[in-house]
Amino acid sequence: MRYEQHCPIALATEVVGEPWTLLIVRELLRGSTTFPDVAAGVPGMSTGLLIKRLRTLGTAGVVVLHPPNRPQRVELTEAGRELAAVVEQLGSWGARWLPPPRHNDLDPALLLRDMSREIDRSVLPDKAVSVHFRFTESPGPRWWWLVLSRDLAAPTIHDPRLPQAMRIDCTLGALAQVWLGHTDWLEALRDKAIVISGPRSAVREAITWLGTNRFSGSRNATDAGAPTLSS
Repeated sequence: MRYEQHCPIALATEVVGEPWTLLIVRELLRGSTTFPDVAAGVPGMSTGLLIKRLRTLGTAGVVVLHPPNRPQRVELTEAGRELAAVVEQLGSWGARWLPPPRHNDLDPALLLRDMSREIDRSVLPDKAVSVHFRFTESPGPRWWWLVLSRDLAAPTIHDPRLPQAMRIDCTLGALAQVWLGHTDWLEALRDKAIVISGPRSAVREAITWLGTNRFSGSRNATDAGAPTLSS
């Protein structure tokens, strides 16, 4: 879309303001480098539209596409990497001022994908273990596993046949509420919105390993006194 204004904000919005574009940039900033991996982070987007948006970003010098016509590998340029501050600030603003996600916004694959990307792998065990999630309701498969080690953190719908560190029974909404910082782990456990089964160390390890997302601090600042939107 062309705004036909000299303002740098208008010019920048012509590049990154189209639907889905900033989510593509988000995926690239979080480490996606291949077309299939970017597509996995925007599952509601058609292949044709994703290619179109990538080409627009390529023309603007935000990314380099390999090969250019039907890209299979995508690389952020210096200009693209500078968008990190924009994306992070937008995430902080959304966490601070917007209500929790609606039920229809939740997807177990995306939630566990995001969680695995933000896990501090330095606190994980050297040898791989699994965390078994059993969602009591879900728009997709109800059984998931996170494979966790210092070398890897990744979700799967297939039993990895690894030592199981714990099992977590919950709704998808309860897990999202905790991870996004709308409630905390101990409150969810006390209310039995989340039930953790396993060795005595399971609860402590779940809180340490899974934690909350990077924007939960913004949410906590709102809860401390800033006005919020009603849901």
